Amino acid sequence: MDKRQFVINEYNQAEKTIHVDYNNLIIMSIKLRNGYIAVEHCICTNPREFDLSKGIEICKEKIINHLLSIYHFRTIENPENIKKISMKTR
Repeated sequence: MDKRQFVINEYNQAEKTIHVDYNNLIIMSIKLRNGYIAVEHCICTNPREFDLSKGIEICKEKIINHLLSIYHFRTIENPENIKKISMKTR
């Protein structure tokens, strides 16, 4: 799975909240499964041209681009050499 597909999957599984204010502002917040919260917004300069579904798509793309910028994948070389430990707790 490539990085973009991973981020889209995380976005799809995230808890989402959408607020519409002043008839032209959309604020979208998402909470990923790991607890990370991302917030983006978009605003329509003319409230008569406001399109909720278009605004939600803009926020979605902004959040996906944000997540793409912060996720960094690492390739583990020789995973068979990773030492495994076990601990017992009281």
